Amino acid sequence: MPEFQFQEMFPHGEDTTPYRKLSSDFVGTTKFNGRDVLTVDPQALTLLTAAAFHDISHLLRPGHLAQLAAILDDPEAS
Repeated sequence: MPEFQFQEMFPHGEDTTPYRKLSSDFVGTTKFNGRDVLTVDPQALTLLTAAAFHDISHLLRPGHLAQLAAILDDPEAS
């Protein structure tokens, strides 16, 4: 039986994902028990959901597109 070797379940690495700001109109902070807490208006979730469904329907990550381009540019690929 092989010896146990620990491995992080979700290893952290550099995040190269490009992000974009949709809006800051629907978020803010308020005091709760003397501490600042984030507040999010429900309209922000509607905006985020609409943008997410549009993006996943029409866009692929640049890293994935680069992999596809490399396949298409490879003269050895069938």
